Amino acid sequence: MENVSRREVLMTAGAAAAVACLAGCQSQKDKEKPPLITSGTVNVGPATDYPAGRANGKFLETYGIIIANESGTRVAIRPKCTHQGCTAKWNEPNHDYECPCHGSKFSLMGLPTKGPATRPLPMVACETLADGTLSVDLTKLYAR
Repeated sequence: MENVSRREVLMTAGAAAAVACLAGCQSQKDKEKPPLITSGTVNVGPATDYPAGRANGKFLETYGIIIANESGTRVAIRPKCTHQGCTAKWNEPNHDYECPCHGSKFSLMGLPTKGPATRPLPMVACETLADGTLSVDLTKLYAR
């Protein structure tokens, strides 16, 4: 058996650690989120899953929408802040959306309550179907 210096052992261990780290970075890249689906009509389940006074972000990562219901009218809100386009976060305790970039706030139905944003969050139309489920047309803007 050949004598191996301490330096050679450390260099080999360091190289192995670097390779493992790079392999881990590669696997993270492979786990990137799929692109949002922003067109077509989708069924988001029973309308009863979206009670009055609540917002449900279950479809934010898939369709880029939050289903909101103020008092029986369900809408799909695109929480893209109308100030500079950051994604506003739903704040359940305050029942509002908050933009993390510049502090704009929006009501449950997407109306601005604190600037700098002055325009409401965009919404798309929802329809309750005969079977009691909620259908969202991702391309049809909701008329305010």
